[in-house]
Amino acid sequence: MTLNVIPKPNKVSYYGGTLNSDEVGIAYLTDEKLSDEGYVISIQQSGITITSKSEKGKFYADKTLSQILRQGSVPLCRIEDEPAFPYRGFMIDSVRHMQSVEEIKKYISAAAELKFNTFHWHLSDDQGWRIEVECFPELMEKGAWRDCHGFGSKDGRAYGGYYTKDEIRDVIAFCKERYIDVIPEIDMPGHTTAIVSTFPELSCRGEHVAVKTEGGIFRDILCAGNEAVYDFCYRLLDEIAELFPYEYFHIGGDEAPKSRWVNCPKCQTKIKAEGLSDVEQLQGYFTNKIAEFLESKGKKIIAWNETLNSGIAKNSITICDWMDRDGKCVDYANNGGKVIAEDFYHYYLDYVYGVTPLKKTYCYKPVYDKLTEENKKNVIGVEAPVWTEYIEDFDRMCYMCFPRLLAVGEAGWTREENKDYESFKKRLVAYEKPLSDIGIKMAAAQEWDPGFKTRSKDVFKRIKDSLTPEAIRVTLFPNKE
Repeated sequence: MTLNVIPKPNKVSYYGGTLNSDEVGIAYLTDEKLSDEGYVISIQQSGITITSKSEKGKFYADKTLSQILRQGSVPLCRIEDEPAFPYRGFMIDSVRHMQSVEEIKKYISAAAELKFNTFHWHLSDDQGWRIEVECFPELMEKGAWRDCHGFGSKDGRAYGGYYTKDEIRDVIAFCKERYIDVIPEIDMPGHTTAIVSTFPELSCRGEHVAVKTEGGIFRDILCAGNEAVYDFCYRLLDEIAELFPYEYFHIGGDEAPKSRWVNCPKCQTKIKAEGLSDVEQLQGYFTNKIAEFLESKGKKIIAWNETLNSGIAKNSITICDWMDRDGKCVDYANNGGKVIAEDFYHYYLDYVYGVTPLKKTYCYKPVYDKLTEENKKNVIGVEAPVWTEYIEDFDRMCYMCFPRLLAVGEAGWTREENKDYESFKKRLVAYEKPLSDIGIKMAAAQEWDPGFKTRSKDVFKRIKDSLTPEAIRVTLFPNKE
């Protein structure tokens, strides 16, 4: 008999025989020698014993045991378990399309069953501002709203809103009960149309731009040569950081085209005054200033991998590797920097199954081959983002994320040598009802790994949709008009 548990425990020793789950007594013990998230479960005819060092380890043991007990007939065994990575994250984009607090809680509940311990909440972007702040109420009045609901639909229905501080505190409290830290992301200096649409004076040109109604990369970003921008960011981040009681804060840093900076007198003056070589180093300077401010508030900083392009980013910044084509993240980790693996072509959950089949997600190895043995520990974890440009409702979001979120959950907890895709698929069958009980409907099994014809069609469509003239221009020539 096997254990229908996800993520798969790292060490299981079977005694032989079974125990009827209707006749189970459970005893809890403490062992200081265990890791903070580790636990031991002993299932014998005399009963079940759970041993842990902390309440967190006990919580994870209970999650494992609850899955085992659902089997009815429980194998007599000993489980010795702890996670492969300390950081096990999931990200929800609540900007492009929002989720209700209750929907977010359902997603969190499912993630907690999978032993995720970090919720990365994407709360600002070009298409809206999603968090209440008292220091700049104009962001909720203007930046939180765009002219249409669906991307590119021009449907004439204004779309927007934001989460109040009380709603955010409610989500944080819900996560705390499940040992999940909540990390806010306020993206900067790029993906800031919601900010510069509200405060045009914070951009290089000072011209009005509308909150975006489509996805993409946009040239009007925060002016890194304007001291008023730094003052604005410090006030904004100070208030937001106080709301989130955890160590990490995500400051974005991705997809920041710099053509406006190239032609901006203030940015060029800043480059010369600080002895910087170019606009890439200006972003490094900007990022370091923001990081230093947040670090003075007791926060550790996370940013996307483009942050490394300047060559001067603070080594204390943890890097989210979503698309590193030049090996900068490998070099960063080999020099002691911390990295979180969330490769877009394997762990982005909003790609259709023809582009990213379940097997592709499951079989991805998050630790780089070119790392030295000593520096493999600098890949501190995995994260699975879901971006919602084309996901307008929660049911669609669940269809896209489940079961692939389970695959990333297993990657975060189960050591690579213990993983097996065929075993994982069999265990998934037992997980459908518990997800349904939470309010989440998983994609049907026949859709997880499409055949060659479907995959070819979906990959071609994905490439075609992404190759808009503006996207090509900004991607190939980010520093030119």
